[in-house]
Amino acid sequence: MNSCISIDMDNYREYRSLLDPEGGHDGESFYLDAVPRFLDILDRAGARATFFAIGRDVRVEAHRSVLREIASRGHEVGNHSYTHPYNFRALSISQREEEIRQAEEAIADVIGERPVGFRTPSADVDGDTLEVLAERGYLYDSSVMPSPLMLAFMLYGKLFIRHQNYQLGPPGVVIAPSDPYHPDRRRVYRRHSQSDGDPGLGLVEMPFSLIPFVRFPFYSTLLRIFGRRFFDLCTRFYNRDRPMLHFLFHLIDLVDLEGTELGSKLESTPGLAVSVERRRRFVAHVVEVLAIEGEAVPLRDVAEKFLREAAQA
Repeated sequence: MNSCISIDMDNYREYRSLLDPEGGHDGESFYLDAVPRFLDILDRAGARATFFAIGRDVRVEAHRSVLREIASRGHEVGNHSYTHPYNFRALSISQREEEIRQAEEAIADVIGERPVGFRTPSADVDGDTLEVLAERGYLYDSSVMPSPLMLAFMLYGKLFIRHQNYQLGPPGVVIAPSDPYHPDRRRVYRRHSQSDGDPGLGLVEMPFSLIPFVRFPFYSTLLRIFGRRFFDLCTRFYNRDRPMLHFLFHLIDLVDLEGTELGSKLESTPGLAVSVERRRRFVAHVVEVLAIEGEAVPLRDVAEKFLREAAQA
């Protein structure tokens, strides 16, 4: 089994726009605060991860050296769209293609190679988006969270998130596989079958892994609420015969929010309303455990292995 650590590089703007759509969205960059902490933790554990970058942030001069540092240390840089629209499925096909293309070009311009993996904002994926990715030669998508908790997230978003365009993926994803699979072009939460003569999209879906029995995702903000012992218990019962254990972080997990306006707005948010040092210790523990459970490699490596084995089957 491999461990896969993915880190969404959502920045200040993305959180501020959810909390106050009419307010100003410029603030301290998470890149300069959180990325060095993540890289240090990953280095200490001998782990390699996948960072999903937003294209417009990559265009910022101060961020370019940070992205190069990520790549130079052996980590993968994936595509997380250009502007992180919270209603990705509501965009036209051409708009989605432009979001993907612009971010792809921005990343390639900085690190010298184009990304092969994509993650939609808010896990808001469908077959049309996967077709765009396949046409552009992507190896994998990683946007499916096959957990009933997605339904709770959807309800929470409708009731409490003020961003008028906020939406999550289709409800059917809650029954999707939690291991890598070839997605159906019409129902992304189902495995593709060639019985109807359709050759399929050719790319791999790399879903988020689920905690045994409860089917909650291995997601930092959620697990930090329950603490290290609960996380250790979850990994102990995880089936090591599976191809991967995929754990999700966000940059905000290692941002010092104390004394900031954003911090005051998030002070009642479970998992974030603690000091950055406590969050750092939790992240370090998780990464160390994952590196012990299975070699911690980028999602790209596991997707390539899946495709090789599928071709030989």
